[in-house]
Amino acid sequence: MAGVTRPMSQMRKLETKEALFRARKRILKYLVLGYLKQEGFFHTAETFTAEAALTGDYEVCDNIDLDIILQDYCSYYLIRFNKQPQFCRKLEEQRPPRRPQTRKTRERTEPVVSAECVCEKGPDLPSTFTVTKLLKDEQSLQTIPAVERKSLSAFLNHATPDKKQLVELLYQDIIRPTGVSWDDVKGLTSAKSLLMESVVYPVRYPEVFTGLLEPWRGVLLHGPPGTGKTLLARAVAGESCCTFFNVSCSTIVNKWRGESEKIVKVLFEMASYYSPSIIFMDEVETLASDRSSPGEHEASRRLKAQLLTELDGIGGRDGIIFLLANSNMPWEIDPAMLRRLEKRIFIPLPDLKTREELFQNYLNVKNVELFPKVDFKELASKTEGYSGSDIKLVCKEALMSTVRKMLPSMSGKGNVPNRKDRLDLTDILTAIEKTKPVSKNLTRRHEEWQSEMGCS
Repeated sequence: MAGVTRPMSQMRKLETKEALFRARKRILKYLVLGYLKQEGFFHTAETFTAEAALTGDYEVCDNIDLDIILQDYCSYYLIRFNKQPQFCRKLEEQRPPRRPQTRKTRERTEPVVSAECVCEKGPDLPSTFTVTKLLKDEQSLQTIPAVERKSLSAFLNHATPDKKQLVELLYQDIIRPTGVSWDDVKGLTSAKSLLMESVVYPVRYPEVFTGLLEPWRGVLLHGPPGTGKTLLARAVAGESCCTFFNVSCSTIVNKWRGESEKIVKVLFEMASYYSPSIIFMDEVETLASDRSSPGEHEASRRLKAQLLTELDGIGGRDGIIFLLANSNMPWEIDPAMLRRLEKRIFIPLPDLKTREELFQNYLNVKNVELFPKVDFKELASKTEGYSGSDIKLVCKEALMSTVRKMLPSMSGKGNVPNRKDRLDLTDILTAIEKTKPVSKNLTRRHEEWQSEMGCS
């Protein structure tokens, strides 16, 4: 019969209750996630999203958040019980349990020991001793990046909703220490020393770099592709205790009118808040190309004007903000941007000694057996004009030649624990013949530009 409603079965009731329980838990999780993002705890929100296995299928409605729900509940509780609800209470200090006194033990009063105590002279004891700290608080704070010490909620106290969205976008571009050190960069001794005096030393010794010796505002690393410019930037991020912003075109460029300029302004405000900060721009010629080139769009000119104003404008900023730029075509950069990049360092192709160190780094490892014994100096002499990336590609191709011989005879998933590849000298020479250098013909143009416009 159509008008008769049948009673719900017991199993159906249990399934309905279980579905409501799961939906309530999901709503609570997304409410907590929305509150964390609203307060600026983006790193905590990312960790919570991973641990709670949240996806992008749901989002909190516009008119709902934890604050509104809490206010509604307080109003309801006040109307019903005529008092405010209590959510948190202070924990009482738990004292250690006292040992019961026995007949043999007697109460002893412990004297209060001051920082400096005077004792009676004994055969093995000094007359005075002083208690000092093992580590000064200022030194320990200098080793902790500002992004770990300062809360983002304080920066967003009086921010508008639009600015909070931009801050959330830029906060994702902050890179934590990468684990790359100066020793991982082979050669490039002069470039590493210049970056040390430009970035690391002003942070360690701020009392020295004052007045005319104020820290450099920007450094440009230019050279052929694959010479280690990005690796140097990763080493700077790992060695310095600075907040490292990895800025790309996808972060700054926006399709809406005026949004790109706002992003640049908020970026420098965050860099000032989390100072000392490093803003890294890879392929900077795409963001700061020459404004005199024909056919340039108005939005691109406004973006460059805002960037130049933030780098060297009338309004000063607190703290150290350092711009580290990377380019394969420095001759396309705007002259005004070059003036603000006070150090322009040429990163050349690796020399004979550096190429030898690179071959040793890639091939002289535990899981590779070289037979017969390989002379790395001979390999370095055969790779004249190769960049560091090209040498890595040569070693990869040589190892792949041994894997190609094993693939037809491998069965199953191919999980071989503690596998050791035996590499022949002929495989390395064959890989050198197959791999041609990409950056060999670009070195002369960079050298000419460095002699004309460089500053190192």
